[in-house]
Parts: sequence; C-alpha cells; structure tokens
Amino acid sequence: FLCPCHGSTFDMAGRVYKNKPSPDNLEVPPHVYLSDTRLLIGDDKKA
Repeated sequence: FLCPCHGSTFDMAGRVYKNKPSPDNLEVPPHVYLSDTRLLIGDDKKA
C-alpha cells in the first residue's frame, strides 16, 4: 500500500518499510472469522 499523504509504503501485513516517514505500522481492525469464507470486520460490542 502506498500512502498518498506522506509517501510511506507498507507490505501486505501492514508493516511500514524502512526509511519511510510513517512512524507506525497500519492498525489492524478488530475482526472475527465466521467461517472459511466469511470475515466480520469491526465487531461492535455495544450492538
């Protein structure tokens, strides 16, 4: 992934490559695998 804001590049796991402006890796949202073909992203505990 290439961030258009500051030019950082990230690998497929969201880790920032060395010598790039971003100080942190990408955040992984909360998620649950419901089955082999279904993934729930952003589970809201309040719902």
